[in-house]
Amino acid sequence: MPNESVPMSIMKCASVLVLWPLLQTALVLASESCLYCRGINCQRSSYQATEQCVNQLDACISVFQGGMIQAQGCLEMLEDSWRQHCENQQKNNAQCEICVTDKCNNAASSRLSCLQCLDTEDERCSTAPEQLTPQTCAISHSGRNLCYASIKDQRIQRGCSLTMSEQRSCLADVNCQLCDPSEIPNCNNQLIVETIVTTEPPTSTSSSTSSSTSTSSSTSTSSSTSTSSSTSTSSTTSTTTEVPTNPPTAKPNGASSFGVENAFAFLAVSQLVFIIIYL
Repeated sequence: MPNESVPMSIMKCASVLVLWPLLQTALVLASESCLYCRGINCQRSSYQATEQCVNQLDACISVFQGGMIQAQGCLEMLEDSWRQHCENQQKNNAQCEICVTDKCNNAASSRLSCLQCLDTEDERCSTAPEQLTPQTCAISHSGRNLCYASIKDQRIQRGCSLTMSEQRSCLADVNCQLCDPSEIPNCNNQLIVETIVTTEPPTSTSSSTSSSTSTSSSTSTSSSTSTSSSTSTSSTTSTTTEVPTNPPTAKPNGASSFGVENAFAFLAVSQLVFIIIYL
């Protein structure tokens, strides 16, 4: 019997030695703690917290909804409501990323990946961006994870836009394009051409406008003067035509003179008849 027990002990020791690397790997892959946030705190870039996991075989998780981080922490400690988001990702427009190393949940969802390149380092960034493989971005704690493609001095750069200030600057630049990878995967792989913006004022147009305004003003003054003269002439004409063109004749006076002359003639005839009768 003793002779049989010795080989058995040797076999157990040998098994442990063979499995030891695998046991070490499992311990290394276990997550003792994870980055932690819930709700609005996930949108605060200054917020930094960790969560201690229940056991060393736990994993870290990040929950995204609509491209925005919503929850981080240990998988075993995740609330049921967030678990349901992960179980029905398509229905809830959610993405859930799980990793198994300590504090590994600092990367965005693989569905929010962007091309990240410089054409000075890889010519395909400019000529054939569709041939490049998108890379996972860091998590945006200031809004949504977006991708960008910009060109300046004929040099092209593509990457992740993670802060509101970066996104506002890109929107204000005609040579920068933003896109949402949650709507279109690898969305910043489009070819772009630089737009030249000129800021010189149109001096000739201003002079022409000024000249046109001056001419219009002069014409207006001339018209006003002409209108004034016309009004004055009309007033004078009206004054001179107030006298009647056909003044009334003195018919009553004429009729009165004719009646007196007839009376004298009648008186003279009567006196002559009276003389003749009495002679």
